[in-house]
Amino acid sequence: MSKTKHFLANIAALIYFIVIMLPTILLLILVPVLSLLIDITTIRVSGFATANTGEAFIGVFGIIIGISLLVPPFRRIYYKLPWLFPLVKIFYVNVVITSIATIIMNFGYEIQDETRHNVFFALTIAEIVIGRILMSLWFNKRKVEYIGGQANV
Repeated sequence: MSKTKHFLANIAALIYFIVIMLPTILLLILVPVLSLLIDITTIRVSGFATANTGEAFIGVFGIIIGISLLVPPFRRIYYKLPWLFPLVKIFYVNVVITSIATIIMNFGYEIQDETRHNVFFALTIAEIVIGRILMSLWFNKRKVEYIGGQANV
C-alpha cells in the first residue's frame, strides 16, 4: 500500500472512530442501563406496555459495528485499541439481553391483570439474570478474542 493510501486509510479510520464509534461505544454502555431504569420502570409504574427502542438500537449498533469490522481501514481501530473489540462484543450482547427483557415486560403488560404483571416482571428479572449467566459462561468458555486473534487470557 502506498504511503498516500495508508495515510488516507488512517485518516478515514480516525474520522470513523471519532464521529461514529465513540458515540456508539457510549451508547452501548448506557443503553442497557437506561433501558432497565427507564423503560422497565415506566412499564411497572404506568401499568401499560410501551415502545421498545432496544430493537432499533440492536439494528443500528449491528450496522455500525459490522461496517467497522468489514471495511479494512475502519478495522484498524481494533488493532490500535485492542480492548475495543471485546468491549463492543460484550456490551452489544448486553443490549440484546435488555431488549429481550423489555419485550417480555411489554408482553406481560399488554393485558391489565396484576397477577400477569407480577409473573412477567419475575420472568423479566429471570431473563436478565439467566442471560447474563449464559453470557458469562459463553465468554468464559470462548474467550473474547482481539481482532489480531489473541484471546484475552
